[in-house]
Amino acid sequence: MASLWFICPAHGRQQLAAICLRQLRRTCDALIEHGVDATAVVIADDANLDTARQLGFGWVRRDNRWLSRKFNDGIQLAMDKTHNPRPADFVVPIGSDDWVDWRLFTDLPAGRTMVGFQHMSFVREDGLELTTRFLDYPGGCGIRIYPRNVMRMVGYRPADENRPNGCDTSILVNLRRAEALRRIQHRVTDPLQIVDWKSRSDQVTAYREVVARHRSGDTGDPFDMLAGRFPDVALEEMRAHYAANVLVAA
Repeated sequence: MASLWFICPAHGRQQLAAICLRQLRRTCDALIEHGVDATAVVIADDANLDTARQLGFGWVRRDNRWLSRKFNDGIQLAMDKTHNPRPADFVVPIGSDDWVDWRLFTDLPAGRTMVGFQHMSFVREDGLELTTRFLDYPGGCGIRIYPRNVMRMVGYRPADENRPNGCDTSILVNLRRAEALRRIQHRVTDPLQIVDWKSRSDQVTAYREVVARHRSGDTGDPFDMLAGRFPDVALEEMRAHYAANVLVAA
């Protein structure tokens, strides 16, 4: 059975992150049922570590000064035999505000190929609107499938160590520079299979910036559009989260 670890830096927005990490637990469980030994590691220095432990995920304590070091720590824990007696075959960076459909990770790449996804969805900070977008650049969104043999060639620390953002680009540039990555495979997927839930604080890119930057698709009520695609319990948790936070903000 191939093994896959999601690499999830987290900071703040603990209620939203907890909902997303619980959904990530369901994603991992579904993958295990379908032949992929999946888990996650959360890298944080706050209560998000408690959530990780409660869900049976790995964890690394790291402050939030450099986001890139958090990704590097997680990738190294997942894949380096020095730290992990059962190193992962694949890693997938993911945000603590993301949901992913488990079906994206059953067909894992061979050789030194990275799989990327250029279609995804974003939910506005008030939870009242979802838009689907096409991210027209190499690698697509930051959620990518990397094999262990690619990461080994950069010592399992692919990102520049001192970056507060732009980590997905840094990883890709450094892997190419080291000639570790031979091919990027973009898979055409339903944009509703990857969802980024925006919050009013502790996020890198605001919803309005996403809308201005990327080619548009469908727009509508997120809970109507995602019904039947993700578990009802996760959708109800998220609906209640946004309803409570919109009332507080008002």
